[in-house]
Amino acid sequence: MINMFLKAALILVILTYKVDLHPFTKTGKMLGAEKSWIGEKKAAAPMWKGSAYYPVLPPSLNLPESQRILASDINKDLFRPERNRRPVPDLMKSILLPPTSPPKTSSATSASRPVDMLCHLDRIYVRVLKSLFNNPNAWQYLKVGTCAVNQATDTHYYFLYYLDSCNVKRQENENEVIYSNTLRYEPESTELVARELPFSVSLECHYSKHHRSYQVGFMPQVAAETILWRLETGLSLTPVDVSWKPLASGRSYVIGQPVYFEAKALWIQKGKRLYLNNCYISSSAIDSMPKHTVLNNYGCMIESKKSAQTKFHVSDENNTLRFSVGALVFKDMMSQSAANKVMFIHCEMALGPEKPTPSSKSCWYNVDTKRWSELYGDDSVCACCDTSCPAPEPSVPMTPVTSNPWELDRLDQPGLEAILPEENMDMFELYGFRK
Repeated sequence: MINMFLKAALILVILTYKVDLHPFTKTGKMLGAEKSWIGEKKAAAPMWKGSAYYPVLPPSLNLPESQRILASDINKDLFRPERNRRPVPDLMKSILLPPTSPPKTSSATSASRPVDMLCHLDRIYVRVLKSLFNNPNAWQYLKVGTCAVNQATDTHYYFLYYLDSCNVKRQENENEVIYSNTLRYEPESTELVARELPFSVSLECHYSKHHRSYQVGFMPQVAAETILWRLETGLSLTPVDVSWKPLASGRSYVIGQPVYFEAKALWIQKGKRLYLNNCYISSSAIDSMPKHTVLNNYGCMIESKKSAQTKFHVSDENNTLRFSVGALVFKDMMSQSAANKVMFIHCEMALGPEKPTPSSKSCWYNVDTKRWSELYGDDSVCACCDTSCPAPEPSVPMTPVTSNPWELDRLDQPGLEAILPEENMDMFELYGFRK
């Protein structure tokens, strides 16, 4: 019996020396780490804290902080406690493991947008491009609801107000709470002509009422989304003087002298240019007879063949198109007793490519060279002006615009003939005057 106990003790001592109870050395390297773990192709790097072993954990799930949902997507019964076990429904899997949405991208550069708006949890932030305005004091006539501009930089006007201010309107449905307001520009002018046209932009902030939260203690964050709205009145056609400034009150034109006009788009996309498709002159602000065509055929100024004063003039800005027309009057107006004759010009405008084409061009007939000339591009695009030019693509919007009225001085004004240049005397013969 004693021999058996001695043999058992000897075996225990031998095993104690063969088995290392602490497989890590002082340097932290695991003895035999160059060998593979059972069932793995390659040894995994172990982690430790002191002498205690910690296995490598799998990466955490990439879940969103929250997810906006509709009222119809609320599934309270799906998460109600039940007895026994059952497979996890597919709908519950889609809720617990939602797909990750790709980040939103914007095609337009924020610095070039005419109006930007950010909706925060308790306030709104509106930014307006200064380049939309000709008036350096435009901020005085720019408001969001009842609130005025409260900050400005070299490039933008800013509004930053609490959400429930500025005479905002609040409404809600089963999915959202909506706050709406209007950005308005209403310039005041005591002059005969308007330098700029008023416009308004609708502003809305939408707040989701229902969220799925994937984080403990989550507070819904309002996404700072940019909302871009088209200006309601973005095109203007203004009679101007020879310096391209709107006519001052009391100013008028005289038969035989050029009448100057400036067509303008308040905002234009990069790579685009403003064009005129057709224009005609009438004595009424509405489409009425008689009318005299000045420009047609998608940018051909046909009146320039009859008057050297009718032509396009260069402008440094793609959103501005300048031209002049030799002043004329309708025959039935010559016998009218009114001291001044009121006239209007009506044009169809379009935003086309920066490089002119036969469908989008600004051509006039140069009486010196006896050929058609294009204002900014190759004269070859004007070759169709004597025939028929192709129409622009259907996707190009065409907007009719009527100018402010302008006045012609009375035709029987004493001494009128003496102030006109000699080369314009043929205009008098055209309308029954004597040289």
